Amino acid sequence: MQRTTPDPRAAALVSLLHAHKSEHRIVDLKEYSLSRMELQATAKEVSESDWAFEAVCQAVEAMMAGVAASITAATSATVA
Repeated sequence: MQRTTPDPRAAALVSLLHAHKSEHRIVDLKEYSLSRMELQATAKEVSESDWAFEAVCQAVEAMMAGVAASITAATSATVA
């Protein structure tokens, strides 16, 4: 596996996958000659970096804004 710095979106995805311990479901361990522990360690590394944390926070904020907008729209439609 090549060691490069992931872009913020990829880092956010890795952080979310790592939080759910499901990195192995996305990455083919045999293709990259990795053990599950090596993959988890790499995902942990990415998720602990500042820029990954920032990207995850932005993703959560965007999701919360979408949920709030959906609730507002549903409430407005019910009242009207």
